Amino acid sequence: MTTKVEVDSDELTLEEKEKVAKLIEEARFFEFQKADSTSSSVPDQYQYKITVEKDGNKRTIELGESVIPDGFRPLIDYLTQKARSARNR
Repeated sequence: MTTKVEVDSDELTLEEKEKVAKLIEEARFFEFQKADSTSSSVPDQYQYKITVEKDGNKRTIELGESVIPDGFRPLIDYLTQKARSARNR
């Protein structure tokens, strides 16, 4: 089962835009160095693929649930909530 959500900052309120920017910054998204890739894919766990475009930079990070750094958890929780909200419309 796949769940997708796209968050366009141009369509967010100023408060929501600041929240997303803070979550990306706190996750250190553009500085993140992926750990051992062999531990990122475990059967029956959630897999996350997050792409962020900011100031002309684009980066995609794929993580398995078992290797999510603590700093990424709030960003993933936010995106999961957005995906569920979009699905229930």
